[in-house]
Amino acid sequence: MNKILKSFISIVLSAIMVLAVFVPSFATEPKTAFIVVSGMNTFPLIDSNGEQAFPPSSDTITDMVLKVVPHVLAFLATNDYEALGDGIFPPLYDAFGPLAFDVNGDSLNDINGTLFDCSLVGKEAPFVAGESNEFATVRAGIDTFGLENTYFFNYDWRRDPLEHADRLNDFIKMVKSQGDYDRIALAAFSMGGTVTCSYLYKYGSDDLDTIILCSTAFQGTSCVGSLFSADFSLTLSALWHRLALLTRDNTWENVIDYLDEVLESAGVNNFLENFANGITDNLKDRIYAELLIPIFGRMPGLWALVPDMNYEAAKANMLNGEETAKFINRIDTYHYNVQQNAENLLSEAMANGTNIYLLAQYNWPSLPISDYVSQQNTDNLIDVEYASGGATSAPLGETFADDYVQKVPSEYNYISPDRQIDASTCMFPEQTWFFRDMGHVDYPYGESTDFIMWLATSEEQLTVRNNPDYPQFMTYDYDNAKLLPLTEEAVAPTTADTIFDVLERITRFIADLMKNILSVNI
Repeated sequence: MNKILKSFISIVLSAIMVLAVFVPSFATEPKTAFIVVSGMNTFPLIDSNGEQAFPPSSDTITDMVLKVVPHVLAFLATNDYEALGDGIFPPLYDAFGPLAFDVNGDSLNDINGTLFDCSLVGKEAPFVAGESNEFATVRAGIDTFGLENTYFFNYDWRRDPLEHADRLNDFIKMVKSQGDYDRIALAAFSMGGTVTCSYLYKYGSDDLDTIILCSTAFQGTSCVGSLFSADFSLTLSALWHRLALLTRDNTWENVIDYLDEVLESAGVNNFLENFANGITDNLKDRIYAELLIPIFGRMPGLWALVPDMNYEAAKANMLNGEETAKFINRIDTYHYNVQQNAENLLSEAMANGTNIYLLAQYNWPSLPISDYVSQQNTDNLIDVEYASGGATSAPLGETFADDYVQKVPSEYNYISPDRQIDASTCMFPEQTWFFRDMGHVDYPYGESTDFIMWLATSEEQLTVRNNPDYPQFMTYDYDNAKLLPLTEEAVAPTTADTIFDVLERITRFIADLMKNILSVNI
């Protein structure tokens, strides 16, 4: 009997040991819901008649241009600034006026966007072919987590981020009710950072396991701050440089840069700058009183983009204290409790077990609306300082001095190989990544979205040290669709093209174009 019992126990123990070996292979991955919070105007705003309100339709723009051009031509003959304003401001207001808010910060018209308030199942068509920005990230989310577990949250960018926070809270509750999820990972883009931080302020982070802020304006952006502070002037060379980079083509970059040099040497740039700035200088008061303030100046969403350094000056310039007292209180609530308090909100979330990541792009010019903005190192819209939560950067096109040392002492080196970024001053230097030469919220589908998925799928808090493929400083090679570690060799200066090199490239481009045209079957 004892022998039988011992044999039975031996068999049972052996079976347990065998099963123990195979148990890990049967373990399931935690079920994750992936939510993408969109940036500004991912889908157009639509009015109550079903017409596109923003961006204005092509018919609206055409009508506006046809009304404006005669007055501009007349101005060239008369140099009468007031007559010019009388002629061009009404058509401009007609085109953008439907977007306006009242003095309390509420929309004057019934305008909304296409909202995704449920699962993307059956609504995935706009996303499955996404090649960049939020669309590519949703597509990568569908690949990684499945269509039924991927969600998209968008909103009317004009409205108060604190209102969107209420909808986002309802949205997250809805997501949790639709599936038995172990985790919820959220990736916010651009203005989505203001919405996400507003959510943290009002509802905390208990329902979120991961937050990824991708090129977000949660600390504002200098272009809106300068515009609202009445600091603007056209810098044509900055405009040419921006256009050159937007081509993402070396040949056309060279052509545009060469054109800029020719126009600069011929004095054309200076003439056009003086012409445009003469109009804005003479009509600045009317531009604000008749266009900017009544149309855009009472949108809470845009005020969330005003950085702290501009905030009080912007209020003094744009708002009447008595008439807009309720509105001022509204935007103050956001500014002082969310934007100024963002580091505490994110730190509390991290302490509560939520993984926090910040992604920022740089080495691009911003909108060329003022000398100050044109000098900022941005992703073509948002300053790298603001998107990263405080990185110190060299002015655009410059590097730190040879004797520069990182501002916050550490055992780690936080200075980028190109000596443009000092990440030691970030809110979270160990959880902040930088992409040189990648445009605002670009993230092309493939290796860059793979990086976002790496962050979204990790149950543990990752750092810039965890994966040698994803160091703190990276660059995106658009020609070869590769995400690469940034090295000194990768940013070493190359020999500038001569005019003959440029002309040769143009000739080759035209020849290839003609060859393609002639080969088309008609």
